[in-house]
Amino acid sequence: MAQFMTVLDFTIVNVALPSIQRDLHVATTTLQWLVSGYAVAFGGFLLLGGRLSDVYGRARLFRIGLVLFVAASISGGLAVGPVLLIASRVVEGIGAAALAPAGLSLLVTSWTEERERSRALGTYGAVVSAGFAAGAVLGGLLVEVTWRLVFFVNVPIGIVLLVASLRLLPPDPPVHGRRLDVPGAVTATAGVGLLVLAVVRAGDTLQVSQPALLGGAAIIMLAAFVVRERRTQEPLVNLALFKDRGIAGANLVLIAVGAFNAAQVLLTTLYLQEGRGLSPVLTGLCFIPQAVGAFALSGPAGRLVPSLGPRRALSIALSIALLGLAGSAVAVVAGSLAGLLGAQFTLGVAARLSQVSSTLAGTRGPVAARSEGTASALLTATRQCGSALGVAIVSAMLVATHGSAAHRTAVAMSVAAGFALAGLLATRVVPAGPPHPHKPEPQHLFRHLAGGVP
Repeated sequence: MAQFMTVLDFTIVNVALPSIQRDLHVATTTLQWLVSGYAVAFGGFLLLGGRLSDVYGRARLFRIGLVLFVAASISGGLAVGPVLLIASRVVEGIGAAALAPAGLSLLVTSWTEERERSRALGTYGAVVSAGFAAGAVLGGLLVEVTWRLVFFVNVPIGIVLLVASLRLLPPDPPVHGRRLDVPGAVTATAGVGLLVLAVVRAGDTLQVSQPALLGGAAIIMLAAFVVRERRTQEPLVNLALFKDRGIAGANLVLIAVGAFNAAQVLLTTLYLQEGRGLSPVLTGLCFIPQAVGAFALSGPAGRLVPSLGPRRALSIALSIALLGLAGSAVAVVAGSLAGLLGAQFTLGVAARLSQVSSTLAGTRGPVAARSEGTASALLTATRQCGSALGVAIVSAMLVATHGSAAHRTAVAMSVAAGFALAGLLATRVVPAGPPHPHKPEPQHLFRHLAGGVP
């Protein structure tokens, strides 16, 4: 249920964006921070959240994440200006970064028998797809009353989960004297945030000087993160992981997957409501084909990917995504809603296939076996960072491009297709063929589904 809430929060806010923009008079470049702020905080603090759950206890961090998420939802629902609303979304992202790894660890340690864990995996995958679809539809219904309800809806769910956690979760083991790499988390998050801000300002000002300064600061912060991880005894990320081509390739691909997936959700939402004048309810219903595509492939992908090998499966997934995004751009120009819905279905298929295949590539092999938890969390973190950058870039394109809503959306959707093309090229980094002859263990897929979106 906690995972359902965090996934639901992704699409439910996207559907409400046009209403928030009109009510609070928010510029498009500022509006995208409601998505990017959440993604940057989620991706930047996810590795720290995993480390905190190991050091201070899974159940304890699960409850802390719930409290943060609920408090931020209340703050967002009461916000009367964009600053407080964006700050609330950032805190929501931090809460989700605590919830995801803590909940994952609790489930992995609670279901130790392989058959039971496989059933838990199936339930978890279904919940991810259900949360994506429910967020779009529920968001449309709630926005008809007021957009503030898309934040307040998290409050009763979070309170019920908090009470249930006191009764159902096992007690935490004694705390051990392990240290946290807080500077690493801060420099990584600041670097990604500054990079996103540089892209946003480039589209807003159409100048070079200020974005270049922000981009330079981002590079300095990310370089400081690398230096920190090399020197500290207990790093958030063991940089030796990236010496494995499977891990490096999977994370490169997921940056692209996160970028085009989050970008097309934002673009489709704005186009349907502002370009075609659809109500929030109808806009939410238009996302059902994408969820159906992801849900339909939940079972087959787990059997198909090991037989194809992760690189071949990733190449197929990114090719389908490229076709779907190009089809979306053509459908928008032609004004074909049916064509856009068909493209949404193919994007759902591509997203599910890329998730499973990137998980297999990024969590298998001798290097990942020594740091399996970090390798799994890294996949979700890179996808969230890709989401933030993708939304920033297409938002800048919407501002910089002139013309009708359909024309601007088609141009930005073509840029999103470029992300898919970059991901397709990145699949060449992944080694060819299955990494190991034996069947992948269920927990590898299980670990990746925590904190992701279809």
